[in-house]
Amino acid sequence: MNKICASIGAIDLQTLQRKIHEAFSLGADFIEIRFDYLKISDVEQAIRIAETIKSKAVFTLRSVDQAGKFKGSEAERLDLLKRLSISKPMLLDVEYNTIRDNDDLADYLDELNTPILVSWHDFEETPMNEALLDIINNMRIYSNYAKVVTTAKDIRDAFRLLDVYENITGLNLIAFAMGEAGVVSRILCTIAGNAPFTYAAVDRHTTAPGQISLTQMRRLYDRISISCSGKPNAK
Repeated sequence: MNKICASIGAIDLQTLQRKIHEAFSLGADFIEIRFDYLKISDVEQAIRIAETIKSKAVFTLRSVDQAGKFKGSEAERLDLLKRLSISKPMLLDVEYNTIRDNDDLADYLDELNTPILVSWHDFEETPMNEALLDIINNMRIYSNYAKVVTTAKDIRDAFRLLDVYENITGLNLIAFAMGEAGVVSRILCTIAGNAPFTYAAVDRHTTAPGQISLTQMRRLYDRISISCSGKPNAK
């Protein structure tokens, strides 16, 4: 079955608890907790809330220059990334530029044997695939999980991005494009690209352009599965 990770950008602890429950009840396989949406003072309590489901969670603390919501300093963010790593989630999302430029963080995560999802975003365009492959090969130095997200100006960008998978081996790559033109790549990255999972929103409150709802994504995958197998999935 194609896996779905539901992104949760909750601004308070009560909403976080509710959306975690809602995501799994709607069929999410994993969840992404966007800690950058929360107040810094709420992070510790949020970690405790996530304790029972951390083995199915991606912890993310996105920087402002990567379209995140974190309002503290970069030094504070790096300290919090270290704190999140101690909790040992399924994956800790760390931007490629962040881990590349901070040897202390890279060494710390390596010593803890923290499972890392190295991420890279382009909010303007979809670079040529040769350039993307260079970036991906640099990212795999830090982890065998990588996430590359671009911006599709038209649907050709989305399909071209999926071609990157043809040149990738030995890496759990999640690659898709943002924007309306990129929606198809969000759906197909687990089918045409063998991504370990894709991302969806719990409800209409999305955390990225072009993100569709968890319900829509699950319905699409179920229909694709039925079409391929000729019969409904066993529950």
